[in-house]
Amino acid sequence: MIDGIYVLFLVGQNGQLTLGIILAIALILLVLFVIKKRKIEGTAENKDESEKINSNKNVIRNTEAQNVDNKILIKDNIVLGLKNTTKEEAIKMAGQLLVNSGYVGDEYIQAMLERENVISTYIGNGVAIPHGVGSAKEQIIKSGIVVLQFPQGVDFGEGNIAYLIIGIAGKDNDHLKLLSNIATTLENNDVVEELIKTTNAGDIYNTFTKNL
Repeated sequence: MIDGIYVLFLVGQNGQLTLGIILAIALILLVLFVIKKRKIEGTAENKDESEKINSNKNVIRNTEAQNVDNKILIKDNIVLGLKNTTKEEAIKMAGQLLVNSGYVGDEYIQAMLERENVISTYIGNGVAIPHGVGSAKEQIIKSGIVVLQFPQGVDFGEGNIAYLIIGIAGKDNDHLKLLSNIATTLENNDVVEELIKTTNAGDIYNTFTKNL
């Protein structure tokens, strides 16, 4: 660019190029410089805004993650329309969901099966609440519940059929509180019937979270 100006200047000397043309060229170069500078500044501003937006998104994601971590029940842990199976397999499914969600360690599943061998966790009204034996408390990371819906029912023995299987893990003193709240929630036959038939996980979520 500078070489070009120098050439034009020489042409002006030899060809009597007017001073006005030289000034015009200089003005054009100045305008181009200003435009380029503004583009650079604009790019920097856009980058700053982008970083702010990404930062805000990260804050929102972290907040959402913390909210999930603090919840005893989340919608992803409500599974509807499961096919009929044995009570052992149903308990394993509930236990695995507790494990996958970070509520308990792997050994808690076996503790749930041991509890079932000691005494049935069927509580009546088409509901079973499998949970681990007392010695498995060290496997509990945080309190949580999962809900499995079996429209055709799961045989829990002695003619007891469970349509809702609610796996629970109670950290510290939450164990009995969870059992009590669930029992209170499901003491109404009409409510249980609705939860057994519903195809919307939100119905079960809303029902349980009122008392959890």
